[in-house]
Amino acid sequence: MAVSATGQVFQFGGFTLDLGKGTLSRADQPAFLRPKAYALLTHLACHIGRVVPKSELMDTVWPGVFVTEDSLTQSVREIRKVLGEERVRTVSKRGYMLVPETEAVPESGAQPIVAVLRFRNDGADPANQEIVDGFAEDIINGLARFGTVTVLARNSSFSFASHSPAEWPAIRSRIGADYLVEGSVRRQAERIIAAVSLIDAANSAQLWGDRYQAEAAGLFAIQQDIVEQIVGRLVVKVSNAGLTRASRRPVTSLASYELVLRGVALMRDPAQSDLKAAAALFEAAISKDPSYGLAHTYLALSHVLNSEFGPTSSSVLAKARDLAERGIALSPDQATAHRIQSLVRLSMRDHPAAEHHLRIALELNPGDAECIEQMGHLLTMRGRPLEALSWLARAIRIDPLNPHWYQYDRSLALYMLGEYRPAAEALELATRPTPWIRTRLAACYAQLGNMEAATRQAALINAGGFDFSPVDYATTVVPFENAVDADHLVNGVLLALGRRR
Repeated sequence: MAVSATGQVFQFGGFTLDLGKGTLSRADQPAFLRPKAYALLTHLACHIGRVVPKSELMDTVWPGVFVTEDSLTQSVREIRKVLGEERVRTVSKRGYMLVPETEAVPESGAQPIVAVLRFRNDGADPANQEIVDGFAEDIINGLARFGTVTVLARNSSFSFASHSPAEWPAIRSRIGADYLVEGSVRRQAERIIAAVSLIDAANSAQLWGDRYQAEAAGLFAIQQDIVEQIVGRLVVKVSNAGLTRASRRPVTSLASYELVLRGVALMRDPAQSDLKAAAALFEAAISKDPSYGLAHTYLALSHVLNSEFGPTSSSVLAKARDLAERGIALSPDQATAHRIQSLVRLSMRDHPAAEHHLRIALELNPGDAECIEQMGHLLTMRGRPLEALSWLARAIRIDPLNPHWYQYDRSLALYMLGEYRPAAEALELATRPTPWIRTRLAACYAQLGNMEAATRQAALINAGGFDFSPVDYATTVVPFENAVDADHLVNGVLLALGRRR
């Protein structure tokens, strides 16, 4: 494999590698490597942030020549002597990685941390709970658009109820919230009546409170006003730009909004056992309001999701892509629309498009935990697991009581870095071990050399009567961009199954 990178310039750790000039320098002072070490660094730089297998490095630097791994080890040692030990990372049983200058992940710093508690349903009908939860979640999304506050994600903040003031002091220590938003919603036909308060978590003192009412078309306007009132009391100056950009075309009926919320609730079920019912709800919402962008967006998501992470046909993915595109056309300023289009494109293995849409989502809502977490997963799929872990750690800080998939995605990034033990520990947290989770666990234990545990997990993959192929899953379902990353997972699975390629 020849390296054809003339004209490329790489910068890392204060060093500049200019492939056009054939030089390595630091602060304009030359740094010297022998030819083989320089060729090795060149190939690592061309794949910076990716784990490059030893066999690939040896074929590149010593083409057509038989050498032992000692030659590779000596060249790596020479590079480390010049660049520093931490710049070239050894990944157990895989190869080496030139550590990139990682992208800065948005951090909260000294910003106030806000938790929006689950609102009370003050109506007589318990079936309106999805409307109540959706109203509060829209406030979370509105707050997350501001760089001046950190808002905790729904999964963590909804663990506490607005009607339990006795719990408020404990929330600060449990999830780190400085301020709480609590309230209640009553639905009367097409009218919403809401009461909202801002609470200082340190002393349970109310800092602000107000009462609102609106018909369906005015629902989002009062949500925006609530967000502005909250942010305005937590920071010195509020920029309305975030609210203006976040404005959405209102739904024409509360019924359409409710149908979407009910469908989303079904998809949030960890078992995801009723995706057809969720899709039917989104289709009904579109029938009532064809201009409701998020209904199209979530219908696209329902087509992509599979309860046991099985393969999705190209025709279904194409339909999901078109639906997601329609959702973006109708709601271009909704981060969720771009985030789900990113997931669809990732399933189609269109990795550049997936990253493009996800970065738009993050521009629209930089504090959204689901967008941040999904960026971690996407970077793992693109062969950049070290960067992925930074994004995943940030998502977990925003959502300390995070949903199960945060740890599953973190475990895969760890696996790709050869950190098999913490990868297995993350998967062991699963309360409902599915066939694909057991497949990954078996691969982790096999890579650790714990064949007893690997064999036990492999034997349980189809114990529940499933017809699941762990090899097909590792080979075709997980959307890796690079074949070498897919091979790494496949090799672990085959090892656990006692099979060879």
